[in-house]
Amino acid sequence: MSDEQDAVVRRMMQQFEHQISEMNSSAITEIAGDISEEDFLHLAQSISILRAKYLKDVLGMARAEPEALDRKLCYEVRQARLAYEEAVESFDQLKHALQRGYFNLAKR
Repeated sequence: MSDEQDAVVRRMMQQFEHQISEMNSSAITEIAGDISEEDFLHLAQSISILRAKYLKDVLGMARAEPEALDRKLCYEVRQARLAYEEAVESFDQLKHALQRGYFNLAKR
C-alpha cells in the first residue's frame, strides 16, 4: 500500500472511530439512561455477593461426601462461577464505556 493510500485509510479509520463513539454514546444514553457512581457501587456490591455465593458452592464441593460429587453439583458450581464472571465482565464493560467517554456520570 502506498503512503497516500495508507493516509487515506488512517483518516477513514479515524472518522469511523469518531462515528462509532457517537453511536455508542447515543445508544447508551437512549437505552441505559443515566448512569451514576451509585450504579458502579451497586454493581460492585453485586459482584461481591456473586463471588461469595460462588465460593460457598466451591466449599460445598470441597466438603461434600463422595456420593454427592456428581454432575449436578459440578453444574451448580459452574453456573455460580459463570454468574460471577459475567458480573465482573459487566463491570469492566461499564468502566470501559465510561473511560471511552460514551457517557458522563449522572449526579444523583
